[in-house]
Amino acid sequence: MFNLLAEGYRRLFKGKRFYIVLAVIVGVAAFVLTLVTILSSTFDDSASPKADGMLFMMTGTMPLLISITAGLLIVQDFRNNTIRNKIIVGHSRTNIYLASLIVSITVAVIYQFAFWLTVIGLGSILMGFNEFPSKAIFVNMFVALVIQLTFTAVIVFLCNSMKNIGGFVISLTMHYIVSMLSAFLLFVKSEKVQELITELVPSYQVNIVEYGYTEVPEHLPVILLADLAIIVVTTIGGILIFNKSDLK
Repeated sequence: MFNLLAEGYRRLFKGKRFYIVLAVIVGVAAFVLTLVTILSSTFDDSASPKADGMLFMMTGTMPLLISITAGLLIVQDFRNNTIRNKIIVGHSRTNIYLASLIVSITVAVIYQFAFWLTVIGLGSILMGFNEFPSKAIFVNMFVALVIQLTFTAVIVFLCNSMKNIGGFVISLTMHYIVSMLSAFLLFVKSEKVQELITELVPSYQVNIVEYGYTEVPEHLPVILLADLAIIVVTTIGGILIFNKSDLK
């Protein structure tokens, strides 16, 4: 496992893609903060927007960026026969899958914290905060991170299961596909069922932290258990499928 992780991190940090996407994340955060500061310069201090909500403005976009780096890294392993070579030299498929998952989780954590540090640092200088730091915001930041880890587990599952660019494309767009299906919630008459679906599906959980960051989510344990269940199921399922797949 150590050798697999070492090789995975070497490929990750040696390539340009990781740093390009990281620069995009930091650049977007800096650009939006600067733009909002300029546009709000005509407001008086009491009416000018603060940077609290911007801590969550990329929660829904982050899975796409994680997929660009982590998803493509996995797919390239299959296209270059790197996976097959790892198996030939004696690495188990389970360890190969878990190593890919750990490297991908590292990508998600680095990207998320890079974004937060940029918003906190630059936001403190340009705009200031109303409520940050607060318990509610920290809880929602934790939930946002768990959401990214859940998306990452699904990305690894799709890319390892499909073993081609199709898995990458699906992982790239999955959040937006699910978000577009939110219109079907209107056909669900029960408000409790609507609320439950919103809490169980990561793409809908994004809205909870983006728009309700000033309050601790009402059913926090349900959200966290749902994400944990998705991570466990996709990981176990991904390993089982990968162990039985034919690599040519």
